[in-house]
Amino acid sequence: MPSPIGHALGGALFGGLAAPRGAATTVDRRRWTGPGAAWWRPALLLGLVGTLPDLDFVLGVHSRYTHSLGAAILAGIVGWWLSGRQLSWGLAFAAAYGSHVLFDWLGDDTTPPIGVMALWPFSQGFYQSDLHLFMAISRRYWLPGFWAYNLTAVAWELVLLGPPAAAVWWWRARKTAGR
Repeated sequence: MPSPIGHALGGALFGGLAAPRGAATTVDRRRWTGPGAAWWRPALLLGLVGTLPDLDFVLGVHSRYTHSLGAAILAGIVGWWLSGRQLSWGLAFAAAYGSHVLFDWLGDDTTPPIGVMALWPFSQGFYQSDLHLFMAISRRYWLPGFWAYNLTAVAWELVLLGPPAAAVWWWRARKTAGR
């Protein structure tokens, strides 16, 4: 399963594809649009949303309810509500959050139960793709090779996700500046 860096890039990438033009909120439109706009703020926010499912580590129930379609829908509702009922922000939050579920499904899971409860609340089954696009991140820091292995996994995530995420936000910044 990807690292927090991979999940943040996924949240920024998929959330950025769904975020409203200019990534403006009803709270303070000037902070998000116009000359010198801080395009990176919504990218950072959506990247953070992409990492949220892993807060379940604190509860000891990793890869369960927070790693599901149901949780992504709830994240979308929260994004919609926080943005002053903007549907596009709800979709952006759901896409950013959902990228985490997708990436964990595509990752190599080595800790039982294998996979994620991706279809909760419709199914309590655990699912994992045979593709294994992402390496399993090790949490066993005491083992030899821990740092080399995890740095290799993060490097792969940066190569795979960095360019498309950067392209989405470069394109969005250009579209916002060219209004």
